[in-house]
Amino acid sequence: MPIIENIPDLSHWRTIQEFTVEQASMLLAAIDPYDYDDGLISIKRIRHERWKMAWGFSEGIVSAIRRGVLTPVVCMGEITSFNSYDNEYYINNETIKPTDRTKDISKSKTIITRDSLYAWVEAENVDFVRKPPATKLKNVSEWSGELPSTEYFVDSTSDPAIEEKLLLPRFEHQSEGLEYIEEAVRQFWSTYDPDDKSTAPSREDVRGYLISKGAGVNLAKAVDEVLRPFELKKGGRKPLK
Repeated sequence: MPIIENIPDLSHWRTIQEFTVEQASMLLAAIDPYDYDDGLISIKRIRHERWKMAWGFSEGIVSAIRRGVLTPVVCMGEITSFNSYDNEYYINNETIKPTDRTKDISKSKTIITRDSLYAWVEAENVDFVRKPPATKLKNVSEWSGELPSTEYFVDSTSDPAIEEKLLLPRFEHQSEGLEYIEEAVRQFWSTYDPDDKSTAPSREDVRGYLISKGAGVNLAKAVDEVLRPFELKKGGRKPLK
């Protein structure tokens, strides 16, 4: 993992629980988005020493969204169009499904959560920028006017107290059933759109897939029922004529 000396103080981002793809990628590269009005474009224009790293993170996050590995809160697409009257290009944004490849995913408008970013970093073993460990001062005469900082953006495992205060609680437990639930969410439900019921997977597809992965018939049925929204379970026998 890269350890870099000249990193700005990013502690003011710790209480923020949602980021745009652009903000998240810059923070992973230890660049404060507040310092650059045009985000990724700004750091590329001035050739910031870590601009390529930030752009690489942004492409990785977009790819994870496309694959259903990272689920956004809001997925915004963008279409570039040319206005012949003004002789300029314009970007129009609209909400899209992550699977819609007819439009580019907007890095400046698409929103992800801190927890989903943590999960992606951990699952994909993302090598983000960190500060070197702080050195302890032996006596007051060594103090140069600045206290050493141990603040990281993503990695807070070195200070459990900070993680407990600023992150949502995490309760750890594993079982075969939970593994099948996670697998089904990844494969079928991560791209489900509540406003478009046709995007819901069929019972046969979900249960058949889980059985092919080793789940028993009853367990596959139970997982499918747990994950399927109530509104998709409505129905029943049609009244007799």
